[in-house]
Amino acid sequence: METANRPAGARHLSADAEFAEDLAIRYADSHHGLRTPYYVSGEAYDAARDRCMAALFEQIAKEHGVPPAKVFGSLGRDRAQIDIAVNLPFALVYGFVAAAAARMMWRRYPPAEHSWIPGVIMALFLSLVFAAGCTMFGELWSWVVESYRVGNDHMSYRAQRLPWARHRAGLFAGALIVFWVAAAAGARKMKTNHSMPADRAH
Repeated sequence: METANRPAGARHLSADAEFAEDLAIRYADSHHGLRTPYYVSGEAYDAARDRCMAALFEQIAKEHGVPPAKVFGSLGRDRAQIDIAVNLPFALVYGFVAAAAARMMWRRYPPAEHSWIPGVIMALFLSLVFAAGCTMFGELWSWVVESYRVGNDHMSYRAQRLPWARHRAGLFAGALIVFWVAAAAGARKMKTNHSMPADRAH
């Protein structure tokens, strides 16, 4: 955490709040969790976690001279760099796999032999399958990496702040578009390769 009575920047305040949140979750897991002898109910667990978190947030607020509500509001903020670092490798892998699948699809249904209709239908079907798989595995990937980053495999409600949980529909649409672009590029290459022998004959 920052030095006492020193104002924190947005990123530092968010980091302090995130650290306090994790401490509160660990405290509730240890003293009121389902696998402990002290477990009473989910409501009691939530209440103990929230009390601990509120006390920690008040301390952070005093140290930095800000209202406790600002500490709470900083959770999940200023994490664009984290989200990019976590999800960019997955996006690159997905793009590579989608392109490879599109090439295999056009080799299996070459337009010169089957016309364009079978390939287009298969592209539409595969785009839905790939987009659904991308959404599921992307969320799992971000969950695992975020658990490693915070050092706690109990994500609790924090998983709802991950981009794959907050923008599931948009990311699904993006995965569809990526596959369609890969299929279109594969189709263009297939058409070019098919027309080259005829051009050379002239």
